[in-house]
Order: sequence, then structure tokens, then C-alpha cells
Amino acid sequence: MAVRAADSTTDSQEVVILKFPDFVSPVPYPLRCHAQEREVSRESEEWLLSMANFSEKQRAKFLTLNAGLLSGMCYIDCTFDELRVCTDFMNFLFTLDDWTDEFDTTGTRGLAECVMNTLYHPETYQSDTAAHRLTKSFWTRMKKTAGPGCQQRLMSTLDTYFQAIMQQAADRGSGDIPELEEYILLRRDTSGCKTGFAFIEYAANIDLPDDVVEHPIIKALADATNDLVSWANDVLSYNAEQARGDTHNLVCVLMSMNGVDRQEAIELAGELWTKTLHWFFECREVVPSWGPEIDGQVARYIQGLEDWIIANAEWSFETERYFGKEGHTVKKTRKVALLPQRVRA
Repeated sequence: MAVRAADSTTDSQEVVILKFPDFVSPVPYPLRCHAQEREVSRESEEWLLSMANFSEKQRAKFLTLNAGLLSGMCYIDCTFDELRVCTDFMNFLFTLDDWTDEFDTTGTRGLAECVMNTLYHPETYQSDTAAHRLTKSFWTRMKKTAGPGCQQRLMSTLDTYFQAIMQQAADRGSGDIPELEEYILLRRDTSGCKTGFAFIEYAANIDLPDDVVEHPIIKALADATNDLVSWANDVLSYNAEQARGDTHNLVCVLMSMNGVDRQEAIELAGELWTKTLHWFFECREVVPSWGPEIDGQVARYIQGLEDWIIANAEWSFETERYFGKEGHTVKKTRKVALLPQRVRA
């Protein structure tokens, strides 16, 4: 049962300092990066800006995102052209996230219909929109080498993403905060990570059989990676999100569920993150065998999940999306001053 969000404003003028858990050093996997990341990032930014119809404000914000770096740290062992497709999608996904933040459920539904129709009917569907042009561009290139299973997983997970975003928009409109278990399932879809995991297969030139992807251990590894990425993101983005009144965040859910303040909720989120990391380690040790050929593909897929975990943790302090130009300082101190809530018009 969802509960109504409480007002987090305070009458005190005292500066409140938020302290973050360490999401970097507990991860044992090395940070890697594609050798051609910078060139690909530059080309991909130009690609999106040429079709997205951004205002000057939106353009300036986009250029501080640095999604190409995240892509380059997630998809390392692929060609220039394959990384370009991955990076184009990464930039597109963040743009979708920003667009849907501004939409109600009706606007999000229209955007979803445009994107999904372009994926399912790339040769016949027509729309004079940026979403259509961007989707058709990356999808046409991806389909040349992506396996049928990989293609289907991208389409199905992107469809699920849009459904979850519409639920998030409904919650935002009503001010409701979901229960923890409900939130975890919803967050796995709103994060967009499931679409990103389809690109692990694409970049590695593998196409996992459905029964492998759906195996409880492989699914547990993917879910744990999704949670690790999403919950770290929730904690690190909480300050900016609470300032604009957004409650689709693990910190808000834990505050509501446990009746604690924001700092205690952040610490609880950190504990959940740590338990999940250890769960990933445990699942990693009991991956079954499907024979040499499939086992090789599974190993590359799990390598991709490991890359995602450390890449997201590091990238969070490289982008200006969460901490502006103070990312490196926040990474060292793990502290930030609570932002005041914006006054709604």
C-alpha cells in the first residue's frame, strides 16, 4: 500500500550535511574503458544534438552529462562502430529520462508509442519527431549485427521501461510513495538497466539462449546488478531529487517505511547495497554450466555486469548530473549540503 509523501522542508536555517556510503572501494572489479571512448563520445553527442531539437538550456545540460564515458566504461571489448551504437542509445536513454520527467502519463504514453512503433516497424512507421529519428538511427545500425534474442530483449525491456515510467509519473502526480518491495520491482524497470544489459550482448557479439537468460542464477545476477546501480544512483541523486520534490527514490521509501530521517535512510540504503553486492558475489560462485560454447558467452555477459557495477559507481562522480562540478570533491568527502526545496509555481 502506497503512502503520501511528507513535506521534507524544515524551518531551521542550519545547513544540513548529507553523508554518503562508499559505493566505489567495496567493488573488487577493475575499472576499464574503451580506448576510443572520447572520439565516440564526441560523435554521439553531435549525433543527438543534430536531431533532438534542444533549447539552449537543454543543450547545455546535455553536454555536462558525459554519458559517453559511462558507455565507454560499460562496453569495452567491442569495435568503434559497436561502441557508437551503444553510446548513441545511452545518450538517447538519458534524454528519454529527462523528457519523461517533464511529461504526465499521457505525454509519456505518446512518446512510448512512437519509440516502440519505430522499433517494431522501422521500415514503415513514420513520425516527424526527434524520438522517431533518433530511435530509427541507432536501431537500423544495431540490427545489422545484433542477434534475434538480443533484439527482442531490447524491445521488451524498453517497453517495460515505458510502462514503469508511466507508473512513476502517476505516483509523482499523486505524491504517493510505494512500499519497499513494490518500489524495488518498479525501480528495476525505471532504471533502464535492463535495456543496458541487452547491449552487453550486442557489444560482446553474443546472443544468449532464452533459457540461459531466464535461469534463476543469471537472473539473480542481473537483478543484483540492476539494484546496485539503481540504489547507488538513488542515494547520490537524492539531494537533487528531493529539491524538486521527486519521491521515486529508495531514500524516500526507507524514510517512509521506517519512520527515520534522511540520513538514517541513506545509511539503510547503503546497508541494502552492501548486502546486494555480497549476494552478487555468492551467485557468481554458483553459475551453472551449459557446455563450453554457452559458458563462454555467459562469462562475457557476467563480465559485462561487473563492468556495469564499477562503471556506474565511478561515473556518478564524473558526470555533472548529480553534483555539478563538485563531483571529485564529493567522491573524496562523501558529503554534500542539503539543497533547499524549490518553490512550486
